[in-house]
Amino acid sequence: MITVTNLEKNDILKIVELETMLLQETLGVEMLQAELHNQYAHFYCAKDGNEPIGYIGCWIIEGTCDMINFVVQKEYQRMGVGTKLFQEVLNQCLKEKATEILLEVRASNEQAISFYTKFGFKQIATRKEYYKNKEDACILRKDLYENLSNWI
Repeated sequence: MITVTNLEKNDILKIVELETMLLQETLGVEMLQAELHNQYAHFYCAKDGNEPIGYIGCWIIEGTCDMINFVVQKEYQRMGVGTKLFQEVLNQCLKEKATEILLEVRASNEQAISFYTKFGFKQIATRKEYYKNKEDACILRKDLYENLSNWI
């Protein structure tokens, strides 16, 4: 059974492994551990039993939610795990009265862009050569109060 909980210290090594495998880079153990104590940070972990299979992280500051990273292990993609994780961020945004969500995604990551578009994100800009490999980043935005029927 898939569950979603707050990210815990003992989940971090597996999350770093997933980030490295799926994103080719990682926030790293030290940063993720520090985020556990950041009042603006909200990190959630999806687990199959006790095994971390994905996570999502964001910062909510002054009405804006900045999504940091979002990964789901390949074998669990397209099974609703990403939606469950994203729902946690939306719930937190509602609690904190955030009005928008911003994120960057690799221009080549069509699967992620499709996921975000499904939930009402729109591209607002491009950051040229944003990633270490010089790939562009698409900046996406979701207005949380534009159309409340778009909420999950």
